[in-house]
Amino acid sequence: MNILIGAVMLTAAAILILIGRPNRAGEHPRFLRFEAALVLYPPIVLSFIALGAVALISGLLSG
Repeated sequence: MNILIGAVMLTAAAILILIGRPNRAGEHPRFLRFEAALVLYPPIVLSFIALGAVALISGLLSG
């Protein structure tokens, strides 16, 4: 079960990274244009990466 949760969380992190990338003109997506997003968005993505990796590793080592 941890392997599935870890894979889903890492997939969600990858999707969040792809959604948050600027376009070719260098403009960020609309939801990242206010100042609070620059403080909130990176920790959310990093927590998905960290918790997903922990769940995936835990599932692989216990099973």
